[in-house]
Amino acid sequence: MTARLTGPGVPRHLPARRLTAVPHLPRHINELARPITDEPEPITHRLASGRYQSPLRYPGAKSILAPLIGRLIVNASVHPALQGIDLLVEPFAGGASTSLRLVGDGTVKRILLADADPLVAAFWQVAAEQTDALIARTCEEHADYIKAGRDHALVRWDYWRHWSPRLGTSERTARFESAVKCLFLNRTTFSGILHGRAGPIGGRAQTSRYDISCRFSPQSITDRIGYVGQLYDTRRLVDVWCMDWRETLNQVISVYKTLVPDHVLAYLDPPYIEKSSKLYNTSFDSGGGYARPLVADLDWQNVLLHERLAAYLYQRMRYRWLLSYDNHPRLLDSCLLYARDRMNPDCDAKASGVRTWRISKRLVQLHYTASALRGRGKVNELLLTTLPPSVVPIDADFRSAH
Repeated sequence: MTARLTGPGVPRHLPARRLTAVPHLPRHINELARPITDEPEPITHRLASGRYQSPLRYPGAKSILAPLIGRLIVNASVHPALQGIDLLVEPFAGGASTSLRLVGDGTVKRILLADADPLVAAFWQVAAEQTDALIARTCEEHADYIKAGRDHALVRWDYWRHWSPRLGTSERTARFESAVKCLFLNRTTFSGILHGRAGPIGGRAQTSRYDISCRFSPQSITDRIGYVGQLYDTRRLVDVWCMDWRETLNQVISVYKTLVPDHVLAYLDPPYIEKSSKLYNTSFDSGGGYARPLVADLDWQNVLLHERLAAYLYQRMRYRWLLSYDNHPRLLDSCLLYARDRMNPDCDAKASGVRTWRISKRLVQLHYTASALRGRGKVNELLLTTLPPSVVPIDADFRSAH
């Protein structure tokens, strides 16, 4: 059933559409997944060592977590069982701030991004492969609608809010326009939330101190898009996949089998257990609003899906993993989630070299908006990993979760 949009500023003549109605988005940047063949080239972009690299604002973004994860990976890289991470896989890419930071500073050699939300996946695919075109279009959108004034910006916000590809639109055109839609709404919507209930920054009346234009800086956005493009050109960003976490983790096994199990690390940052329906497009609707059902596991309000992820990681995962979660008490209390301290790999996982790896559990303190119960504040984030326990410290930054 299609959710109906109502309220001030929503044109009556426009049909109700879900935000993620993007048909036939390519599963990879090109027809097939890009293989790892040559050594990646050096990164020369100035943002490689910058504080912020992602063009997207993302609800619950955890840029402060990247250095802590980087510390764990650096420690693990000298361990005899690993000796370096050749590929970091991020199945819940979102704003991808962690992956962009860690490949930029050399902590990992390559990254692979994936997201079940076709708008988000479209953005990263286009930013990687059609970098110059997206930069030019971003500048046009800013000049024609944002810089032109609040009224023009609101009209454009309504346009993108209701836009979906017309019948007969080519896949490449649909993907490009979807990327523009994702970027425009992300930069002009409250907290960057791609969700039907989130309105434009500053509200419809635009009486707030912060108006719809306040997060749309063309210079910084295009610099960051350029950084993504260079990562793809240098083969540091291997590919961008539009698929759910399960298919992503399975595809890595078959496409990059020579790196499994000890030279691949999956970093998973799934939707929150409690707040996901307010933050993520693919969390509140089992169909995802897609024109065709690309993935099945979308309703992250349903604890069963969190349990399915836990079961996969415990039993079927073929390579090392690191998981970050909001620190919900249920996570470490339930044996269906993460109460257990060791993996229990199935026969196929054991055959590929996976052992009963211990799971280290740590709490780290973050400061960001979306997770705080009331506005901004310091919150505890739970980290779980199968990196060797000897490289996972217990100190002021990493407190024991037991």
